[in-house]
Amino acid sequence: MNSPHVRFALAQKTLEFVPPLIRDALLEDQDFRKNYGLVKKAILTLPDLDISFPRSSLYSAVRRVLSGATEKKVVNTKGKKWRLKNISKKGELPNLSLSRGEKRFPLPGLAALSPNRDTRLLFLDEAIFSFNLPNSASERWRNILSERALADDEVDAFYSELRDTPVENMRAISSEIITGQISLSSPVPPSRRYFERLVGKYDKSSSIRDYAASGGRKLFAQLSAWRPYDGFLFGLLLSSHSSLTDEINVDQLSSEDLVRAYNFLEKHGDRISQLGAIEVGLRVLPSRPEIEQPLMHLIEKIRDDDVDGQASGFNLLSALFCLVDGELSRTRLLSSEPPFYRRLAALSQAALIHRQLVNLPVDIDQFSKEAFSNLGQQYYLQSLVDMRLEPRWDPEFVVASQMKANFFGRILIAAKKYEQNITGSQIYNLVLADKTESLSPFGYFPETWLPGPLEGAEYTQNTLPPKVSEVIETQLSAKEVGPSSFPALVNFVLLYPIGADHAKLAAKALQRANYRLPNIEERSELVVILDGLAKVAAVSRSPKLADELQILVRRYRHDAEYALSIQEVIKICLAAAASRSQLDEWTEFVGSWLTELALGDLKEDEGPMLYEYLKRLLHAVPELWVSCGRADAALSAFINK
Repeated sequence: MNSPHVRFALAQKTLEFVPPLIRDALLEDQDFRKNYGLVKKAILTLPDLDISFPRSSLYSAVRRVLSGATEKKVVNTKGKKWRLKNISKKGELPNLSLSRGEKRFPLPGLAALSPNRDTRLLFLDEAIFSFNLPNSASERWRNILSERALADDEVDAFYSELRDTPVENMRAISSEIITGQISLSSPVPPSRRYFERLVGKYDKSSSIRDYAASGGRKLFAQLSAWRPYDGFLFGLLLSSHSSLTDEINVDQLSSEDLVRAYNFLEKHGDRISQLGAIEVGLRVLPSRPEIEQPLMHLIEKIRDDDVDGQASGFNLLSALFCLVDGELSRTRLLSSEPPFYRRLAALSQAALIHRQLVNLPVDIDQFSKEAFSNLGQQYYLQSLVDMRLEPRWDPEFVVASQMKANFFGRILIAAKKYEQNITGSQIYNLVLADKTESLSPFGYFPETWLPGPLEGAEYTQNTLPPKVSEVIETQLSAKEVGPSSFPALVNFVLLYPIGADHAKLAAKALQRANYRLPNIEERSELVVILDGLAKVAAVSRSPKLADELQILVRRYRHDAEYALSIQEVIKICLAAAASRSQLDEWTEFVGSWLTELALGDLKEDEGPMLYEYLKRLLHAVPELWVSCGRADAALSAFINK
C-alpha cells in the first residue's frame, strides 16, 4: 500500500468521485500533490492576447532568460511559437516581453524566478511597498526568496497574496470598470485574508468601540507607517463609525499632503471617507487650520446630496452596502464573527468600490438598481437574522435618506464635541447655526439619532425622561386598546432604554384587547404597529411580548381587510425572534413560526416566495434545519404540486 504507484492510482481514482470544489481544493494543496505523486498541468492565459501557455514551459523559459539567455522560444497551447526576451536596462529589475511578429506583450513581475538572490529580494521589497503586504506575509516570502527562486506553484501562491490586498483590489475594480467587464460579485473578493487586510483582523472585541481601540488603532498605525498620504486615504475607508475616526492620526502628514487628501476626497471621494475626513478635520482643526476651506466643502457635499436624484452618493452607498453585505452572507465568509465586524468589512469595501465608481464613467443609477435587485434580499434577511445578536439595527435603515440622516447626526455630534474648535468660523455657521443653509435645521427628529449599521449592539446611554415614561405607561394602560396605545413605545424604543417592564405592559395590552386592534384607519398603520412591537420585543429581550405578538399576527394574517403579506410576516417573525438571544431558543421560535406558515393556507404566489426566504435563511443559519425540516418539506411539496 505504500508503493508510490499504488498511492498515485488511489488518489487519481478517488479524485474522480469527489465534488469539483473539493477536488480543486485538493489539487491546489502542494503537500497533497507531493504525497501522492500528482503533477498539476496548469495553463496560464494572457487575457489581453487571448493566448495560453503551459505553465511549466513558460516558467522554464523565464528562468533561462533570467539566467542570462538572450531569448527563448515558447510554444503556446495552439502550437504557435513566441519569443521571450528581457528588455530591461542595466541596473533595473528584469522586464520580460513576449513577441510574435508585430505582437508584443509585457510579462512583468516574474523576477522572483531569478537565480540572483539580490534581484529576488529587491523585487520583493518593491512588491511589499507597492501592495502594502503585511509583515506576517512578507517575512514568509522573504525567507523563501533569500534561499531560492520560487517554484511554479509558489508563483501562483505569491500573486494570490498580492491580489488579496486592498491596493490591488482597487486597481482591479478600476480596470474592470474601464474594460466593461465588471460584474456585481467581482468587486467582493471571496477571501477572508483580503478583508482582514482591509479592516484588520478580528480580535474577539465585543463591540465596534472596543475593536476601534484595538484592531482599528493597530491597522491605522500600520497604514500611516506604510505611506502617510495613501495610508490616510485607505484608513478613511473604515469611517463607518466615529470610534474608528477617533483613532485616525494625521501627525505624519505634511500640510501639503493633508490639503491634497481633502481636495481629492471632495472631487473623487466616497461618502464614508468624506464623513470620516469631516470628523477628523473637526478634531484637528486648531493645529491644522489649512484644511478649513476643504473641510467646509466636504460638509456642503454631504448636505447637498439629493437622495432622490439619479447621481446620489447616498443611493450608491446604500446599494453597495447591500451588495457587499449580501455577498458576504451568500459566501458565509465572515459568518463566525459578530455582525458589526462583517458590516464594517462590507461598508469599507462598499466605500472602496464607491471611490472607483465616482472616478469613472458608470451609470450609477443603473448600477445601484442592479445591486439592490440581485443581493438586496440576501442582505435584508441576513440583517434580520443578525438582530439576535444586535437587535437595534433595522435593515430598512439602509435607505439613502436614513443613511444621510445618520451622517448628519454624526457631523452634528462631532461639531458639538469640538465646538470650541469652530466657534467664530464659517464651519460653525454651516453646521450649528440656526440658518437655512446649515445642517442644524436638517437634523430632523428622530431619524438623525437612530442607530447606525455598526451600533446594533450598542444600547443608548440616554436616560428615559420621566415624562416619556409616563406617556408610554398611560397609553399602554388605557382601558381601550388600539392604535393609540403604542405610538410612544414604538417611537422611542431605539432612542431611550425601553426595558422589560414596558414590554410586559405591551404584552398585557394585547391580551386585554383579545388580540384585536380596533379603530385602525388604514392597513399601513397596522403594519407600523406590528413592526414596532417586534422591535420592542427584540430590544427589551421580551419573549413574552414576542409570543403575544405572534398571536396577534396570526389573527391578521388572513384578515379580510388587513391581510398581512408573507414579506411582512417574515420581518415581524425574525425581529420578534431576537427576543431570544440564545441560538437554540431563537431557532426553535423561528422554526415554529415558519412551519406554521408553511403548513397554513398559502396563496399560489406565496409558496415559492416563502420557500425562497426559507432557503436563504437556512443558508445564513444552518442550525435552522433542525426546526425547519417540516417547513422545507411542506413548501417543496406545495411547489411541486
